[in-house]
Amino acid sequence: METLKKIPLLTACVALLNTLPLHAAEDLNGVKGKIFHVDPAKKCFELLKETVYDPKTDEGKSRHTIHWTDATRFTKVVRHKNFKNIHGRQMVEFYDLNDNAVQAIKAGGELRHRSVKVLTGTDKPHGLSKDRSSVIGWFTPDKTDNRHRKGSLELPGKTIKATLPGPNGMVDVYSPSTAKAISDGVWQTRIHGAYVDGDFTASRMEVFPQIDLRKLDDPNLPRVLVVGDSISMNYHVSAKKALKGIANYHRVEGNAGPSDRGVACMELWLGDYKAKGQHWDLIQFNHGLHDLKQWYNEETKTFGKYQLDIEQYKANLEKEIAIMRKTGATLMWCSTTPVPNTSIGHWEIGTMARRKDEDLVFNKAAMEVMAKHPDILINDLNATVRKAVKTNELFKSWAEGKDVHFWNRQQAEVVGNAVAEAIKKGLAERKAGK
Repeated sequence: METLKKIPLLTACVALLNTLPLHAAEDLNGVKGKIFHVDPAKKCFELLKETVYDPKTDEGKSRHTIHWTDATRFTKVVRHKNFKNIHGRQMVEFYDLNDNAVQAIKAGGELRHRSVKVLTGTDKPHGLSKDRSSVIGWFTPDKTDNRHRKGSLELPGKTIKATLPGPNGMVDVYSPSTAKAISDGVWQTRIHGAYVDGDFTASRMEVFPQIDLRKLDDPNLPRVLVVGDSISMNYHVSAKKALKGIANYHRVEGNAGPSDRGVACMELWLGDYKAKGQHWDLIQFNHGLHDLKQWYNEETKTFGKYQLDIEQYKANLEKEIAIMRKTGATLMWCSTTPVPNTSIGHWEIGTMARRKDEDLVFNKAAMEVMAKHPDILINDLNATVRKAVKTNELFKSWAEGKDVHFWNRQQAEVVGNAVAEAIKKGLAERKAGK
């Protein structure tokens, strides 16, 4: 028997490592994001994805080049709030079912569920899925229902009633589409595929038409973007109204949350700012009310670590600033609004609290960062609210409560008008070249 030649362990390991890529390619299968820079000739586009990337591993960059082939299947998905646009008998899937929905289906009762897909060309079997997470059958809307929420669902051996439980259903209508369609308009997509010769190639894509904000903008006015948490959602309507005829006012979709989310998602929020009509003239940004949350021990009544420690908070703000500077926009930091009184909340991750006046600690840290960037403007919204508490009767109930939000319309108007005034000043300084 021939004796095998021994290879030193280190040499073998090096040989193996030399055959591997320096970084494993990120798995993009099932990822959702926005479509930019479609190149029909090369059959590719840039995907600006929504999922968060991990800075520790340097994996999960925001932009990716996605390829398609003649065999790629494109499906257009349009979301509606009810069944008004559903005509005749259609194959549908009620998905993300809970136990109550499953029991209603089994018992032949009324299925009350808000998440529905209207399918096209499907050959899936009818009935409950094996994992009971969805049910597929023929659906016919009830023409006598003026609210367009009801209909009948045909399943093997029975027909049951199916109803959207409220006015904000999620009725997604699926229809065939083509690669040509994504060259026009604004789209989001969910891609499915794999890497082929180093390039990610989509085997199928769900594409979602989006509103082209440029069609809503006045091309003669500057464009403003607000990056902020739910407080900016409170004052959004008032600020936008106050800036009518002065600026095209936009804010990020949903809640910008803590500063680490800002680092991960900033490129997505900025969009294709180099494209005509999608630039930004001024960006107001803020994080803090999520970062300052502290772990809370209900037994000992003690506060623990912040959701993000202060040094990481400062580092994240620096990273965001570096990303936003690429746009050439004037940057404006908006100080975090006050925490009127300590509140304790329960999340899946555990018990956390916002402690009274902890906003002052994080605003001090933020100003240490801004001091390194003297060109960044400051909107001291924290001082505005604190002054309003002392001088405006409208804020008495807010100051006595524990909720950091401004749900009251009049309170939101005061805060929104203050934001609008800061933005007006910032745009004037930009125009003056200061």
